[in-house]
Amino acid sequence: MKKSKVILAAGPAGCRTIERLLEVIDYAKKEEGIDIKLERTFERMREIAETEYNINVTEENILNLLPETLRSLRKDALRKIKERMRREPGIYVVRSPATFLWGGTLISGIDYDDVDLLHPDVFLVVIDDVMMVKETLKTDPEWRTQRFSLRDLAAWREQEIMTVEDHARRLKSDFFIVARAHNPKVFYDLIMHTNKPKVYLSYPMTHVSPEEEEKFREKRREFIEALTDLGYIVFDPITISEGIILSKLEEYEKEVKRQGKEPNPNAMIEFEVQYDDLGKVKFSYPYLELLNVSELVEGQIVKRDFALISSSDLVIVYNPLGIGSPGVACEMMYGHRIMGKRVYLIWGGEGRPSPFYTAFCDRRFSTKEEFIEYLKELAESS
Repeated sequence: MKKSKVILAAGPAGCRTIERLLEVIDYAKKEEGIDIKLERTFERMREIAETEYNINVTEENILNLLPETLRSLRKDALRKIKERMRREPGIYVVRSPATFLWGGTLISGIDYDDVDLLHPDVFLVVIDDVMMVKETLKTDPEWRTQRFSLRDLAAWREQEIMTVEDHARRLKSDFFIVARAHNPKVFYDLIMHTNKPKVYLSYPMTHVSPEEEEKFREKRREFIEALTDLGYIVFDPITISEGIILSKLEEYEKEVKRQGKEPNPNAMIEFEVQYDDLGKVKFSYPYLELLNVSELVEGQIVKRDFALISSSDLVIVYNPLGIGSPGVACEMMYGHRIMGKRVYLIWGGEGRPSPFYTAFCDRRFSTKEEFIEYLKELAESS
């Protein structure tokens, strides 16, 4: 009997995950001729609550239910999803956060029994920038009554990742953290072609001026497309942009220090982020709120990028501008020395790169074209 392939799409609320998954399903159908079925746990719970429990459940009130009622509804819903998988074998993506932050408490979205029932082949944790998540939740009917700080959302995300990773490790299933900003093909490949070679793309970010980033953005996009055409799944760290919180805090603190003042906790700090699907989005937060989340953002950037390196087969350092970066050097060392990954350096600077670059790479290239030719030769000889 044919067995269904099951993907659990977890990740906290507010990441517009359903919208992205629908785009992935559309891509799979139109571009690949593959039918992927989407099961949203909430929709099943709502149907069962109405027909079997005589309870009117909506997105706005479901998390107010008693814990035992919520648990019973979820288990009944997942049993029905499992029955469909047995009856209609195929590729199933089940959308269910592992945790919910509601009324100041954590509520379980999926437990060990649920995971054992579904036994997912792949666990995805879909994430987004904390500031974008906050703005999304403000307008979401289910969440607009809740009040979250950026720190709340960063802590919730970390709890979600840890919970899902624990489930994946226990079942020895594939586990990936994937930013929502990755394009639908990346999601599709992680669902359908999990064994495809994966690349972590490393490049300077922290000390790159807006002008340099503008020049670099198109080069980076073209390089990612070339790698994708060669059959690689590319993890791009810029798909999470919240490092801007740290740079804007630093700018503000330097300015008030120059003026001989202390930071004002209520001073509004404004910045904007360029998103592929939304264009430029403006954000404005009090200094204190950004300061309170900064430690979590800083730690999670490092932890998440190292996790992506661990999930990858290659680390490719793309530095056509020849800009030194301590972060890139750390990623190279982690990939090369600690994880035993192949690390390649594309260096476009006029001078020789630092020994801390060359010591932790397998081979150095001058241009992305030279490197792409090298990959093609490798593919032909294998």
